[in-house]
Amino acid sequence: MTATRPAPGWSLEQWLAWLEQGPRGGIVLGLDRVARVLDRLAPAARPTLTVAGTNGKGSCAHFAAQLARACGRRVGLYTSPHLLDFGERIRIDGVPCERTSLIDAFARVEAARGDVMLTYFEFTTLAALCLFDDADVDLRVLEVGLGGRLDAVNAIDADACVITSIGLDHVAELGDSLDGIAREKAGVARPGRAAVLAMPEPPVALREALDGIGARGRPVGVVADDAAGGWRIDGFDTVLPPPAIAGDAVRRNIAAAAIGLTETGMEAASIAAALPGAVAAFLLPGRQQTHGDLILDIAHNVEAAGELAAALGQRHRRWRIVLGMLADKPVEGVAQVLAPLAASWVCAGLPGPRGMTGDMLAGRVAGAGMTDVTAAQDVAEALALARASRADNESILVTGSFLTVAGALRA
Repeated sequence: MTATRPAPGWSLEQWLAWLEQGPRGGIVLGLDRVARVLDRLAPAARPTLTVAGTNGKGSCAHFAAQLARACGRRVGLYTSPHLLDFGERIRIDGVPCERTSLIDAFARVEAARGDVMLTYFEFTTLAALCLFDDADVDLRVLEVGLGGRLDAVNAIDADACVITSIGLDHVAELGDSLDGIAREKAGVARPGRAAVLAMPEPPVALREALDGIGARGRPVGVVADDAAGGWRIDGFDTVLPPPAIAGDAVRRNIAAAAIGLTETGMEAASIAAALPGAVAAFLLPGRQQTHGDLILDIAHNVEAAGELAAALGQRHRRWRIVLGMLADKPVEGVAQVLAPLAASWVCAGLPGPRGMTGDMLAGRVAGAGMTDVTAAQDVAEALALARASRADNESILVTGSFLTVAGALRA
């Protein structure tokens, strides 16, 4: 597709293909472009919770939206990327937006932008804000795409923000310093408003950055309550059931979502009453997801792989690992963290300019010291190889990327 401007009657696939072209399809950080077009679209001010972080921001954002809905709020949720369908990125009351609505919103953004070049993410962020206006939502929950300070989502002045974690990811854009990354993520906070910190020990650089902004850093506390796995969130007396997604990080993200909602003006008593049911019902595609004979998890960096390894290590099984990762991700570090789980590795090729062939990935995994490493052309072939060779006491883990999990679900 070589069109410089969208044409009337374009399908959603044509819109998305156009947005993926040239500089629109790349990462170009900065708020000037999106702020100019946002001013022209003039969406209504609405209570907003912004969620940033290296890992866990998707689960935190999804849970915040689910919990707010359980309290009777009409919620617009914006997340990225999607697994199978673009509409998953923009949900209104839990329902992915329909294609016709997305096309209409894209056309409105295109008409408003004039000669302003918008990236794929900037364009779709503005479309989400238009759709939330159309639906007259009571609350917007916005997940940051990359970093925080210069991310398109940060063009909205949120009533509160959550920062879930700080880790080394997107180093080409954010740098390879944890302190620098912390300062970038702190940029979503606002003077006098709460920044909920869903991490056990927030870095000094993060706290200093929040102090410099004038934001109120609010740490999260979770407390084990009984031997059956019940637990509580500091500030709430309600005993909660164990989440279906294992791990301490998930509990912290759930807690941060609940506290973040109180900072948007929702009543703590209403949240406390809805929490047990919301926690019991919370499942998220691609996060420790059971699908037939597979466990699917999108872990694509060392920190996420560590959380996954800790959760699956409790099952006392060996795993045939179907791994697919993008070339700019820390393949060697992820492989070393997952190594204690691995009976074998099947490395799947991934599409796109950042993807690697199965052979390239297998070379990096073997170079990290792993043995019994096989290459496959794509995820479907990798699954077939893993299933054909596994023993009765082995399970299959599919991980490394949204693209890997999506490929498995399609296969």
